[in-house]
This record gives sequence, structure tokens and C-alpha cells, in this order.
Amino acid sequence: MCADSRISRAELARRVGLSAPSVAERVRRLEDLGVIRGYGARIDPARLGYGLTLLIRARPLPGQMARMIEAIRATPQIVSCDRVSGEDCFVARAHVRDVAEMEAVIDRIVPYGATNSSIVQSTPVAERLVEF
Repeated sequence: MCADSRISRAELARRVGLSAPSVAERVRRLEDLGVIRGYGARIDPARLGYGLTLLIRARPLPGQMARMIEAIRATPQIVSCDRVSGEDCFVARAHVRDVAEMEAVIDRIVPYGATNSSIVQSTPVAERLVEF
């Protein structure tokens, strides 16, 4: 049921065998609990002219963690970033138009530490919804 957030509550109720008011209440409760965090569209960045997707691994210099986080947050091309264990502290995903824009994105982060970037060639497993 997670795959189509555009489904009407009445159709959802029909599929799960409950009344529409019961489904509406359960959905509202899941929203209130933060289980359902929002609804949205999946956009293809390439169709908007962002031909390259990057994975940027970053490790801040001593005392530069907050500044690196600030630079990552302030860079609109970066669409997600995880703080991770291991040698690097962050793994960010960015969409850029070309190599020149890739360089500009990296240049915003590199004053605060080391970076290592990779260009995504393909995505054999796209982001999946959690099964429950």
C-alpha cells in the first residue's frame, strides 16, 4: 500500500477490508506518530538536466565537523547525506549538470576536510519502501 500515496482513502479501505473512517483514523494516527513522514513525487533528476549523480564521502579536519555539516546543508545539489561509521564521517548524494558543477560542489566542502567522490554509473536497486 506504500507504493501509491495517491490512492484514495476509500480505495485503501476497500483493499484492506475496513471502513473509510477507520482507515482515515489509522492513517492520521500513523502521521501523528511520525511513521508516515510525508507524501511526495519521485523525480528523475536526469530529465531535469542533472546528468550526473555523485556519491561524496567526506571526513572533516579536526574541529571542522560543524562547518562541514553547514557546508553540506547549504549546498542545494546535495539531496541526502548520512553520517556513517568507518574512515569517512559522511556519505552525501548529489545531482549535478556536469563535471564543472561537480567540481564546484566539492569545492564547497573541501575547505573543511578530505573528500572522495564517485560518479554513479547506474542504480541496480533504487530506493525501496520499507515492507511491513
